[in-house]
Amino acid sequence: MSDPETPLVSVVVSARGNTQRVRNLLDALAKQTLPAAQMEAVIVDNDLPGPIRPIADAVRDGTWPFAVRVLYEPTPGLSAGRNRGICAARGRYVAITDPDITPETGWLQALITAIEEEKVFAVGGRTDVTYPGGQVAALTKALRECHGAVDWPEGRELAVWPYWVTGCNLLFRRDIALEIGLFRTDLGRRGRWMGDCEDLEFVDRARQAGHHTLIEPTALASHPVYRPETTLRYFLRQGTGHGVCVARMHLSVTVEPAAIQADREAVHAAAINLAAGWTFLDRSRAVEGARDLVRIGAYHLERGRLRLLGRRPIALAQHAPTKEPLAWK
Repeated sequence: MSDPETPLVSVVVSARGNTQRVRNLLDALAKQTLPAAQMEAVIVDNDLPGPIRPIADAVRDGTWPFAVRVLYEPTPGLSAGRNRGICAARGRYVAITDPDITPETGWLQALITAIEEEKVFAVGGRTDVTYPGGQVAALTKALRECHGAVDWPEGRELAVWPYWVTGCNLLFRRDIALEIGLFRTDLGRRGRWMGDCEDLEFVDRARQAGHHTLIEPTALASHPVYRPETTLRYFLRQGTGHGVCVARMHLSVTVEPAAIQADREAVHAAAINLAAGWTFLDRSRAVEGARDLVRIGAYHLERGRLRLLGRRPIALAQHAPTKEPLAWK
């Protein structure tokens, strides 16, 4: 493809073993209301080493109205792949998303309009989780939050509790991101390891450095979750990864108590949920309790391991952030 002028936004996607979904995402990007000349797609191939590169082959065979580049990142992990793409991006803004995300046609335009009108560091859009194949069991709100945010503001709001952004629907200024540091590679998914919190830590670190992140609910995208991701086994693995990653967040940011929930009261509540769910055959409640107990155990074990290694955490926040006057107003 010919080398276009410097784009306004670079859409960075780290892909591992999901070739067809990459093509579907590129097709959705081709339908964006943002002019194609103002965007580029940077696809980072994070598949296992080998002579065959199906992601690159699939992208090379397609035709899209914007520039598409494919890079290779041998270090496994979602954060490593995204960081590779951000460093190579040419746009003033970087939008990160995932191969299985389907953005609405006005997605990019809504994100860019919000970040330029409000003069903030980053803008996260609304990601609606869908269950195309149904669920193994009815999910409680806490279990649905394992797949993404459930509560969204009606209008633009700061991304502070109880709202948070998702890493598959986030736009930010590239220059500031390079200044404060990119995604931590010890957080986030890595192969079969179900880590997370890389996006939460990134936004929190920016906020604690004085850079605000905004939620723009009109920047819509959908994220499908399938039946294997609604099983007890999945939630136990997810809870373990989440607990470990929240513990690691203490090394670089002040973690709000609402994001931890690992004290004696939380253990007691989780045990009651597990016992009540088991007794009354309420599968979803039992799964929530089991997941929370695993999460809390993983959190404390990882904090203990970090102490033994001499890794000193940043002090805990004593209260939730106040709803300060909106900076952009």
